[in-house]
Amino acid sequence: MNSERKSSADPVDCHLVRQAIVDRSHTLWGNEISLACADTFPSLEDAYGQALLRICAPPKTAQPVVSHRFLRIDQAALMNESLHKKFVQAARSLDKHSHPFTLSIDNPLDALPGPVERRAMVRQLYKLKDQCGITFAYNNYRLDTKPADLLIDLKLYDYIKMPFPDSALRLSLNTRSDLFDRLYDRMLELIDATRVCFIADTVEFADSALLARHLPFEYFQGGYYSPADCL
Repeated sequence: MNSERKSSADPVDCHLVRQAIVDRSHTLWGNEISLACADTFPSLEDAYGQALLRICAPPKTAQPVVSHRFLRIDQAALMNESLHKKFVQAARSLDKHSHPFTLSIDNPLDALPGPVERRAMVRQLYKLKDQCGITFAYNNYRLDTKPADLLIDLKLYDYIKMPFPDSALRLSLNTRSDLFDRLYDRMLELIDATRVCFIADTVEFADSALLARHLPFEYFQGGYYSPADCL
């Protein structure tokens, strides 16, 4: 792994951001909490811990109850044993109220682990599945994502989050290339092979939302549907 990346014990500047996830009828389905740079937490472990407290906290009376809770994490967080225990505790706590808990995992290409670390991360993923039934989302999937880019086969994931729309996709519609059709076919192929659900991420404008609805996305996320809340 890139040695310049911060460990979970390093001081970190970040705050918590929450964004809604809606279904095809624009009904609130879930939300995702992620970290963004700003206020200082003592460590990434502390920041994720605060995020889990938010996720597990009972909603205020005026807020709608959201059944599906997502936490966006860096893949390196999988190797933190203290966080691993907190993930398990959060999943079990939410399960008592029939609220599924999903870890939304970033796998940046500039930080792909080596073979030994990759195997260790994969073991952690299976431990989480076995211990408490956590579901997983793969972040930032694109049409050109290759098997070598993945931490593990997509069959382990329950959701695939795709940033949408890609600028190349917009261009393909204007030039009438086959990119849109290839993306549609690839999504259907993955749905059939892995039973995953696709989430259109970073949808900011009405034309993007309209375009996304013409692809087999089940859920949608972005400023067009609901602006992100700083917690």
